[in-house]
Amino acid sequence: MNKDCADEIEIFMVDSSKQLLKEGFINLCQQFGSIKNITFHKTNYENQAFIQFEDNDAAHKLLNEKLDLPSFIKVNLSNRTQKMINLLTFKEENEDVEKYNADDNIKTIIEENRTNETKFGASIYIGLNVSGKSLIEESKQFKINNKIIDYNLENDDLFGRPLSTKWEKLNKPEFELNNLDFYYRFENCSGGEIKIEKKLGPNTFTGLTTFFNDGDNVQDKLKIISDDIECSDLLNINNLKYGMLVGAFDSGTNLYGRGYVTLVAGNSVNVAMSDYGRVINTTKIRVLPDKHTKLPAYSFKVYTKGDYVPQLKNTSYVFKVRSVCPERIVLIMFDENKEIKVQLKKWQPTIEESGVSYIDFKSNSSVELLKLKDMSSVFIRSKEKHHFGFLFSSWNKLAAYCYKNPQPLNRKPLYGEIIGFKSTLTNNYVRGRIHKYFGNNIYSVKHMDDPYKENINSSEMIELQFEHKSMPVSFLKVGLKNALPYPIQFDAKYLVEHVIGVRLSVCFDESKAEGWKYVDLNITLVKENLNSILYSLVEPLWLKDNATKDNGTGKFPKYMELLRIELIEKSVVNMKFVVYHDGVFYMRDKFFGKSFSLLSDMIKEYCSLNLNPYMPHIDEVCLGQFPDGMWYRVICDQVKPGELVKVHSVDLGNIAYLNSRNIKRLPEELLFHPTHVALCILDNSIQINEKSIELLQKYENTDCEITIVKSLGGKNHYLFNCSFIEEVLQSLVEH
Repeated sequence: MNKDCADEIEIFMVDSSKQLLKEGFINLCQQFGSIKNITFHKTNYENQAFIQFEDNDAAHKLLNEKLDLPSFIKVNLSNRTQKMINLLTFKEENEDVEKYNADDNIKTIIEENRTNETKFGASIYIGLNVSGKSLIEESKQFKINNKIIDYNLENDDLFGRPLSTKWEKLNKPEFELNNLDFYYRFENCSGGEIKIEKKLGPNTFTGLTTFFNDGDNVQDKLKIISDDIECSDLLNINNLKYGMLVGAFDSGTNLYGRGYVTLVAGNSVNVAMSDYGRVINTTKIRVLPDKHTKLPAYSFKVYTKGDYVPQLKNTSYVFKVRSVCPERIVLIMFDENKEIKVQLKKWQPTIEESGVSYIDFKSNSSVELLKLKDMSSVFIRSKEKHHFGFLFSSWNKLAAYCYKNPQPLNRKPLYGEIIGFKSTLTNNYVRGRIHKYFGNNIYSVKHMDDPYKENINSSEMIELQFEHKSMPVSFLKVGLKNALPYPIQFDAKYLVEHVIGVRLSVCFDESKAEGWKYVDLNITLVKENLNSILYSLVEPLWLKDNATKDNGTGKFPKYMELLRIELIEKSVVNMKFVVYHDGVFYMRDKFFGKSFSLLSDMIKEYCSLNLNPYMPHIDEVCLGQFPDGMWYRVICDQVKPGELVKVHSVDLGNIAYLNSRNIKRLPEELLFHPTHVALCILDNSIQINEKSIELLQKYENTDCEITIVKSLGGKNHYLFNCSFIEEVLQSLVEH
């Protein structure tokens, strides 16, 4: 085989024993050369890997020595590489014929080919070049910016962890170190520096003094405490109880510190760190030496006069002492040129800060499936009789309390706060955690006893007592072992719908601290492993034999089969103006999250195995290649014999006239993700001429706020208003 016949040789390796995972394939191949890229797939019958080396010589070496590998390892060229070689060989043979055959008919064919290169050759693209990768990164940043909350009571990582022992009713915490007076530290001090640990609300945060101008350097003191704890004995996590004073290792500071156990969850512990003012989850717990058990906590809760916390962007601030007495410590904190008056109080963690657990969770116990988004996001609940009785009793107590105490919250809730409310989804009183604010007193609330989210008005929220907030969460989020990264659809979705509520048994590695996060689910009634069944059902057809061949039915996916997020009439939405073409404004949304990233990976995988060009039908959903070299879902808008195919991308918003070699048939597996582009017509009498179009081109890829006036026929076409676009067009009219 000619080493230069393919730019990058891709090797297809199969392990029929199913022993090798991705790392195993890497270790096996590294002896032949440096690996550039590897894609791993786990099927029901074998494990597969597609491998590219930095140097093609390494690939040839592996092919030449493949007989020396174990019998259960098969090595060959991938279908993609084999097809590339065939195409190149065919091209070379045709070039030889054109070179040496002087027949007039051959000359005619060559001349026709040159004509077609002009008319039916290079694809044409309309609109600014944009890549799916950049949109994913932009969406991630957009999500991060929206997720940044200036304050939050809770830490999501501390919630919903399963217990290793039976749940016991908790008392509201009154930790001794946190209750000791610390005002004497400020009595003979003129000032110092405060470090913010956790922002709890618009006017509260926890913190500690890192040093005093006229006294101790607290950080040196905390280092001494850490060194002493590190020399003490390790404690067995299984022997720990709620409220125990211990020495806990904090990976955030890389130090041991003093703290109280608030939750023992599996092989890890939630600890309220008395000297830092926050709760952590850790696996390293030691005995706290006696000499450190009576020293007051170094952390405290800070109250600002006014809602200044969202404005505090630094982690540390200089302060001066205003007044000190046993009942009251008042400081002046300096934020640039601003003086902020604050008051210090003792810190006792709320249940939101400490975290609420799931009930005890054991391998080989009975559970039911509540929801399965994908193989990595599975929501289950215990089906053990004693658990269900306990949970049912807890729900009833909560509902009874809310029914008897229906008074509204009468204040703004805090992010992460646990509140009660009447759910429209369950038609009962439930509890949930404040998740997001939408404006007009509407908040997104995460249910704590079902895998739901619900939008609730603050006027409908009920203040809960500690006993209701601290009851264990009623469901657990896990992932299936060795999950495949594909969506649940078709037969897999049908299976999941019929398994929800059925008794299952759950198996996981209890010896690992995070073993509960990855489980095997078995259908008890038929003694079948749900993981294995889903593996075979979610695996795309293109990874199976004869997957890329036409089924001959003539059926093809049409535009109306795509999932679409319908825009509501009279709603105001933020979108990006992509391009104006033939009277239509192509507008793109910003929701390029995890699902679109998965879609992009699946398209890339499919196109690497299917090299066949395709001539689509009108209104067909297919795949088109764009200037970034990647393939995207497109709608075929126009097909004429001997001409380029007009399409528009339902995800990017760009328009293109494509050669058939830049088009591929779309498999049904790629229909799961909703479209991102709306085709909009301006509800305005402003005439758009050539000069207007030239002006609009300057504003392509610009964020706009648009008002949806009317939906036009259900094909993602809308009549819209946009003050920004109207002002741009009007400026041309006025001049």
